[in-house]
Formats: sequence, C-alpha cells, structure tokens
Amino acid sequence: MARAKLPLQSGNLAALFGASSLLALAWTTPALAQDAAAVDDNTIIVTAQRRAEALEDVPMSVEVISNETMASAGVNSLRDIANVATGVTLNQGGAYPQPTIRGVTTVINGTFENNVAVYVDGLYQPSAQAINIDLPNVSSVQVLKGPQGTLYGRNATGGAILLNTMLPSETLEGKAEVTYARFDDKRASGYISGPVTDRIGLSLAGYLRRSDGYMKLMSRTVPGKTAGNAAPLKQDAIRVKLSADLGEGVRAIVGYNYTRVSDARGNMFSAFENVPTVLAPAYDRMPRKLGQAAWDIDTTIATKQHEGSFTLELDTGAGTLKSITGLSDLAATTSFDFDGSYLNGNWSTSLIKQRTFQQALDFTVDAGENLDLIVGGSYYRDRLRIAGGTPFYGFFVSTDPGRVEVPLSSYTQLFRAYFNQSKEAWALYGDATFHATEALSINVGGRYSEETQDVTGRQDSAFCTFGLCRAATSTGEKFSKFTPRASIRYELAPRTNVYATYSKGFRSGSYNSQIPVNPLDWKPARQESIDSWELGFKTAGSNYRLEVAGFYYDYKNLQVSATITGSSGNAITSVTNAPKAKIKGVEASFEWEPVENLTIRGGATWLHARFGKGFFLDTVGVNPAVPGLNANADVLKTYRNVAQVQNLSGLQMSRAPDFAGNLGIDYLVPNGDGGLRL
Repeated sequence: MARAKLPLQSGNLAALFGASSLLALAWTTPALAQDAAAVDDNTIIVTAQRRAEALEDVPMSVEVISNETMASAGVNSLRDIANVATGVTLNQGGAYPQPTIRGVTTVINGTFENNVAVYVDGLYQPSAQAINIDLPNVSSVQVLKGPQGTLYGRNATGGAILLNTMLPSETLEGKAEVTYARFDDKRASGYISGPVTDRIGLSLAGYLRRSDGYMKLMSRTVPGKTAGNAAPLKQDAIRVKLSADLGEGVRAIVGYNYTRVSDARGNMFSAFENVPTVLAPAYDRMPRKLGQAAWDIDTTIATKQHEGSFTLELDTGAGTLKSITGLSDLAATTSFDFDGSYLNGNWSTSLIKQRTFQQALDFTVDAGENLDLIVGGSYYRDRLRIAGGTPFYGFFVSTDPGRVEVPLSSYTQLFRAYFNQSKEAWALYGDATFHATEALSINVGGRYSEETQDVTGRQDSAFCTFGLCRAATSTGEKFSKFTPRASIRYELAPRTNVYATYSKGFRSGSYNSQIPVNPLDWKPARQESIDSWELGFKTAGSNYRLEVAGFYYDYKNLQVSATITGSSGNAITSVTNAPKAKIKGVEASFEWEPVENLTIRGGATWLHARFGKGFFLDTVGVNPAVPGLNANADVLKTYRNVAQVQNLSGLQMSRAPDFAGNLGIDYLVPNGDGGLRL
C-alpha cells in the first residue's frame, strides 16, 4: 500500500511506497482537535454520557478510537473497528451491514433498523446501508458497550457507536492523502479547514475510492475458470461544516453530508456448499470457494444519501441547552440472483427511498457543585417506500445451462410487491449523577419512549391462481418502553475507578415487508428488551490505560427471520421472536507506551452467549437424507438445506464467538511535524 499526505500548514509533500500484510507505512501529521481528544499526556475526554468527562470516570465500557489510532491501525471504515475495538464487529446480512457488540446483533435482513444504534454528529442513522461507508474526516469513534436505552433510546439494545467528524479549526490547515493497494484499490481523500472571519469557521472534506474488489466472476463457458471482477467498489463522500459564533455563549453549526456507495458483495448469494441438485446443468461453472460469484443478471447494491443538520448550543450560565435538527434523504438500489449461478432462475430488484426527520433537545446542568444533570427529549419521523414496487422475475426453462447470457426481457415477471412504512417516535429522558463524596458517585436515569408504526402493501401478479396476488393491506402498531439505568462508581486513587452498572435497552417491534395471503397474518415481531449488569475496573497513567469488565445480559424476545405457516395454511416468511437468551462474559483492553513513540494496544473478550430453552424455529437446515451436488468430507457442507423445525435451545448465538482478541503495535520515527510510522 502506498500513501502520500500533504499537510497544508507546512507545505511539505512526503511520499512513501511499499507494504506487506504485516507492515504499514504512513506519513503522519498532527491530529486536529476532536470531540474525544487528549487533554494532557493521556487523558481522553468522551461524551458517552452526553457530557464531557474523562474516559476513566465513565461507569460503563467505552472504546475510543481516535483519529490518530485509526491512521496508525489502518482503520478506514466501520468494518475495520474490530481490529482495535474489543468485542465489536461489523458483519453483512445480504445487502445490509449489521454491527455486533458482545454478541448482540441483528439476524434479520431487509428494511429493518439495527439493534446497535449508530450516530453521526449526534444524528441517528436509521438505514443500515448508510453505515456501509469509509471514514473520511472522522475525528473519533466512541463505542458504547451494553444497552444504552436511557441516553440513546430506541434500537440501542447492544450498544451505540458515536462517530464525530472534525469541526472547523481556528487556523488554516488541511491534509491530502492518496492510497494505492492491491485489487487496483485507489483512494483519495482530503480536507481543508480554517476561519472565514473571526466568528465563522469552515471545513470541507472529500473522499473517493475505486477498486476492482477481491471477488471474481466465474466464466460462463470455461469450467473452473474466472472471467473478470464480480464486485467493483465505488465510494464518494463530501462533508461540509460551518461553525458560527453568534454571540456570547451561542454557537451554531450547519452541516451537510453526501455519501454514495456501490458495493455488491453483500448480494453475492453463491452456493459452493450444500448445493441443490436443481443447479446440476450449471454446476461445472459455479463458485468453488469464497471470493467467487456467478449470476444471471448483474448484482447491485448502490446507495446515495443526502443529510443536512443544524446544531445550536446556548450557554445559559446554569448549563448548556443544545438542539440538533436533522433531515436525510436516502435512495438504495438492490438487485440479486436467488441461486447465484448461471442457470437462469429467479431475479429481483428494488429501489428503496427513505426520508427521515429528527429533532433532539437536551439541557446539561452544571450549576450544581455535587450534581451532574441532563434532561432532554427527541422526536423522530421516518418514511420508507419501495418506489415502483419490487419486481420478481422467473425464467421457466430451468434446464437451460446458462452458457449464453439471457436478457431480462426473456424473463417472466412473476409478481410485483409494494411496501410503505412510516414510523413516528418521541421520547423524554433524564439522567443525574450525584457526587456523594470526592470518591463516590451515584447515577440514576430513565427514558420513556413511544413509537407508532404503520405499514401498507400489496402484491400484483398475472398468476393470482397460483397464490401470488396479495390484496392491498394496511395495519399498524404502537410500542412503548421505559428504560432505566443506575450505577455507582468509587475512585480508588486518581484516575483509578471501580464501578457497578445496571442498564436496560430495547429494540422497537418490526414488520416484515412481505405481505401474507391472509392480512390477519401480518403482525409485527414483539420488541426486544435486554437487562444488563456490569462490574468494571479502569485505571490510567501517563503512559498506560487498562480496562477490565465482567457483564451479564438477560435478553428477551430476540427478533429473528423464519418461515412459518399462516392461518390459510400457506408458508410465509415472517419476523418472529426467540423467547430469550443469556449472555455473560469478561473483557479487557489496554494501551501502553513503554518508550516514547512506541505504542502497544490490545484486548480480549471471553463470551458465553446461548439461546434459552423453548426456542423452536421453523426454517431451513441441513438434512442428511437429502444429498446435494458437491462432495465434501464434512456432511454438514454436503447435504441440502430443507425446510424443517429446528430446536435451537441452548445453542450458541449468531456472531458470538467464545473468544475474540486483537493486538496492535506501532512505532513512530519522528521527522519534523510528521514522521515515518511502522
């Protein structure tokens, strides 16, 4: 990999080429001021509790990834944060990114919000596809582990990820960076920031990426060979921030973000294990391993989002009143081949349009000597529709070997599905920390949330006699929840604390976008809830930081996808609930600078995450009585997946490994304002 950065304040251009899988070299420049930044040699200020305080004083597990750490560790996107954040991953479910924190994750696909809430500059990101981005102009990432229902509300069952982008700087400065890596991966990014007047500051950042991608397309005509790239990747981003001092104690920030992503990897549904016999005519040209793909018609995941925000801060003398207003408009196009082969079969596409308005208002009181108090409320409105409906196509010559590409005009449209969804939610919350003594602090808080969901849909088809028609249907539901939290923290020594915390989180109920034959079957999955108990220890010094935490989660009504039998006797895909699950674990993370410019950081998580008793899921699974096409010594990879009832009681939860860890080392060879980092 090669990088070149241009620090405008020095006017120097430095370039460095050469890389391997174990060593990354970069030209570094001083980081800008951040929302989570160093105050002295090693004090990190975070806003996890919606107020600025030292990391070691926060009675919960918080992982802070600064701009400098991201550059040192090669963290370019949210997918990479698992390299530096213990117990955190970002996986993919079809076209939709799905974060996981301590084994709590989303296991349903489609137009559903994640149960790890993601915020960018204080604005909640409802669309999972919107977080499938790289991280240009990001000053820091804060990962809040455990349910965050009190401070961050709906859909923060597993935790919250807070992304903060850079604010305009007080002096003119900037950076340009160009990267080239394997798979013809070309990236260019940069920003310029500084004052416009003595009261107004402006920052402008841009990012561009083009790559062939690592996935290869199988040849249609030559068995076992590949013929080009299957999933080229494109990303573009523009971020603009204008900060204005409107008078004593008043600041306004206007922001605009544009992101565009084209990355089809999540829709590559290629079977190289458990291959059904119906694919025999095209089996010699099917994928044989990860990184290979095939399809009838091109596969797509393309997302565009415009987002505007307005933040107003007022220092009242008794505290700070803060208002955040946001409006976003997203368009996402997806298309995919159902069987992932050249055998012409079923194909589908959709255009999802989503518009979201949100308003948050909170008041942080700092007038009390022994009391930290914050009260606030929020309003959220979301409208989602599938523009023009989702057409499903079929090709009836199922024995065709697929050696010649067939145009879409040769397919038959089986049906077209329409789906609209609206959500309206509001919440009120309060959180107080009482400093009983210089060493002892007690926290209590709670939030009441209420949400109304309305859905409409229908399914048009020329094949109504085959059950492919669905009458126009409308339904809705109201959800509400109170989510408290409480903690106690004791300072053993300066910058050394122990704490115990209880918190509760919830995920709102969900409707499936597939309309059943009988409207009575169209019911939402119940909302999730999770109760968490955590005991932790934190300490920090001039050249080290250590955190250790043990936790236990009581998880109820996990939302999962399943195939069920409706009241009309027909099989439908629906969102349902697993009764319960238990999660317990221990994790530790550290950062140490044994000598100047040498940093060692790492972490490890032991996790025991299991479904509870009575979890029977009507879905697909391997059946040894039904052989598949592929040969494999592992029976589970050979036989076909067929519909059956599975008893998942006591089994390991998805994306919840028993052990996970990370270790990173970097060394800076100083050179003026920058240097060579290994």
